[in-house]
Amino acid sequence: MQRSQDLKRLADEQFDVVVVGGGITGCGIARDAALRGLKVALVEKLDFGAGTSSKSSKLIHGGLRYLEQAEFALVFESVNERKLLMKVARHLVRPLPFLVTRYAGDRRWLVTLDLGLWIYDALCLFGSYRNHRTYRAQKTLELEPGLRPEGLDGGILYYDCLTDDARLTLENAIDARALGAVVLNHARAGALLRDANGGICGVEVHDAETGATVAAKARVVINATGPWSDEVRALAGEAAILKPTKGVHLVVDAARLPVTHALMMASPRDRRVVFCIPWGLGRTVVGTTDTFFDGSPDQVNPTTDDVTYLLETANAYWPKAKLTPDDVISTWSGLRPLLKPADSSAGASQVSREHMLYEAKGFLTIAGGKLTTYRRMAMEVVDRAVAQLGLSVKSTTKDRPLPGAVGLEESDEVLESRAKSLESKGVKDLAAQYFVETYGARVEGVLDRRTSDPSAAERLDDELPYLMAQVDEAVDVEFARTVDDVLSRRVQLVLRGRDQGLAIAPKVAARMGQKLGWSAERVAQEVSAYQQVVAASRAFRR
Repeated sequence: MQRSQDLKRLADEQFDVVVVGGGITGCGIARDAALRGLKVALVEKLDFGAGTSSKSSKLIHGGLRYLEQAEFALVFESVNERKLLMKVARHLVRPLPFLVTRYAGDRRWLVTLDLGLWIYDALCLFGSYRNHRTYRAQKTLELEPGLRPEGLDGGILYYDCLTDDARLTLENAIDARALGAVVLNHARAGALLRDANGGICGVEVHDAETGATVAAKARVVINATGPWSDEVRALAGEAAILKPTKGVHLVVDAARLPVTHALMMASPRDRRVVFCIPWGLGRTVVGTTDTFFDGSPDQVNPTTDDVTYLLETANAYWPKAKLTPDDVISTWSGLRPLLKPADSSAGASQVSREHMLYEAKGFLTIAGGKLTTYRRMAMEVVDRAVAQLGLSVKSTTKDRPLPGAVGLEESDEVLESRAKSLESKGVKDLAAQYFVETYGARVEGVLDRRTSDPSAAERLDDELPYLMAQVDEAVDVEFARTVDDVLSRRVQLVLRGRDQGLAIAPKVAARMGQKLGWSAERVAQEVSAYQQVVAASRAFRR
């Protein structure tokens, strides 16, 4: 019902702003604009966060390595946004201890790393979760016993944050709708609309479900499509601006790579920084690669070389692990929508992560940037849109918690208390922690679904805490329209499950079909489409 109402509004109403692209930046823009009282519509051709915004390293970080490139402004902005997000998205942005090691032959000395981290702490005005500490080799090995001891000089412990990037994106979309915005996924933007003077005045939108095309009228159209930015800019006759790079991550069983700190590793092949991240629920993540990509942003898959590169890096630091491709449970691959560098000979890792706003009357494009700074990017874009609209109203997103963080702003102890309170609902330990860190203040509403419908208590995976209740929540509240939406981004079974959700997919499709009125043919199509998603993540095995 809500979707049909949104489609009708999209066709019938005049909007101040139509945002094209439902990644973290686009959803952040829609929320900011709606919070300022603008009339807003947000359209996304796939699902919210389906592109780059669910394919990051899942980190909200200050960009320690950007200090080496003297990008102090970017680091300052990042560390302070990280501090803010730990408050307004407390359940989704949580402290994570990082360990930076120094081995004989490394170009960085501990004293240099220590100095860099003092600068890092200072740029956050010493407001980090905790300031860094420096350790010699023995203590470093006590922190991470599996590390290669040969040549180890020591390490430095500091803190950044772990997040669920897909859910951070989703909660911005949920709040935008709560603030009155039209919010539609699986609705592809087509041709730009022109007024009698040739100016941009909206965009055609094609609904994937009904096949209908509507003319969404807007005073300002905002292009926030990440890797697809050049495609949308071409519709406006504007030049290409991107030089994307591909990032691949892989997931292994934590029993095969048991780490308790995120580790910043240097690849033995090219000395690039690669992260090893304890991801919870018995999984460890290794990533990312960073290579230029010239193909279609709709087809970004891992190669054998990508996986080999990451495994050899992990094995260089944990030689006893002896990881092989058979240990890889899943992978994810995404594109960084980076801007073309002035120096055409620059390597992929040398391209700046700064963002850029391109402005024409009635048409704005935001490109580049980082997950960590999405809120500030959104604020900057809406500032320009507001100026074009002849208004004067400031952003207040720094003061408004995301839906799941309402009432949780004060301290980390609030999350622990919330998790403990779930014992009365039969949810304990790691499962309780998972549900609180996923839904925050919304958690009771999800778990209470089991009371009215016992089938909602069914587990989706024997090893993981996911419940059928989450499928219902995804459809009823969280915009999910496909099995891929649910199993890739709402519960992320595609990334954590040993079978990547293939066994439960038919049952999930049938349950969704009952809610959404699917035919038997549509249910079968959904299962097949999800199988293709899983196959793409396993492309490196071909």
